[in-house]
Amino acid sequence: MLSGGAMASQPDSSSFQIDMDGDVDTIQVRSDSSPNQRRTNFFTGLVYNETVFDNAPKRSSYRLVYLDGSTRINENFRFRHVLSESWVDVKGANGYSNDGRVSFTLAPRYEQWVSPRFSWFAEPVYIRQVEAQGTATQELKLKPGVQLTYGQHFISTTADYQFKWRERYDRTENRDNDNWQAYSADVNYVYRQSRQINYGASLSYNGTTDNSDYEFRRKNYNVKPFVRFNHYYGITTELNTVIGREESGRYWNGYDYVRVNVNNNKRINNNLRVVANFQYGDNQRHSPAHAPDYSGGDKQEMQVRVGLNITI
Repeated sequence: MLSGGAMASQPDSSSFQIDMDGDVDTIQVRSDSSPNQRRTNFFTGLVYNETVFDNAPKRSSYRLVYLDGSTRINENFRFRHVLSESWVDVKGANGYSNDGRVSFTLAPRYEQWVSPRFSWFAEPVYIRQVEAQGTATQELKLKPGVQLTYGQHFISTTADYQFKWRERYDRTENRDNDNWQAYSADVNYVYRQSRQINYGASLSYNGTTDNSDYEFRRKNYNVKPFVRFNHYYGITTELNTVIGREESGRYWNGYDYVRVNVNNNKRINNNLRVVANFQYGDNQRHSPAHAPDYSGGDKQEMQVRVGLNITI
């Protein structure tokens, strides 16, 4: 997807392509396997989140992203890799700080151009998260995608099926193990008007396959209009608004949310870009009248993401 995904470079419209950090989900270049090609692109930096609840203590989290990017092996194979570490700090009378979580992702991808207008990819994704207090969560995704372009019009769609399992343990033995399955789908449209401006919208849905399990069942759907433009001092900016609804649990409690994002890239040279992104989110709690609600109520969120995008 554009806006957290990607746009494709095509022979008939590549001059109108606007790239930004975070473009990971679709094929970005045609084929170029020369020895001089820059093959690896990754983000390294810091992500800070702050959440203020109406009826619960403020929660802050810090995520140090060591590596988030991909390496092209040849014209058909690419390997994505992510390594990060995060910490949570909760304020208030019963506040606490956890000892951190380490997460890594490994994702080999095969991608193929069928014609200058049509391409597809297939990607298995492995994700593992380990928390210091004794929880390990693993996830395996099977993720295909297709993309189609006609002149300045571009549409892409991706889907995935997720197998998840969780182990909770102490210093002597495993306490319990859980497993569940989920899926997601995205559709993205872009109109590449010029070298200065691209705009479009995306739709996203994800959910669990077994909704009889109250602990794990979830669904989330949203729409995201966006615009990207090149402007002063070589800065590229994306503005997008995510409008959606999330639900989970026995009574399908959840939030109606609106999140506004301002993402900025500043190219320093062919190998280096500065990244500075800001997000503000307003989340309104919804719950059936007869259902108990043990959440913190409505919440407001802020996220800042700063760092470097490096190409070598």
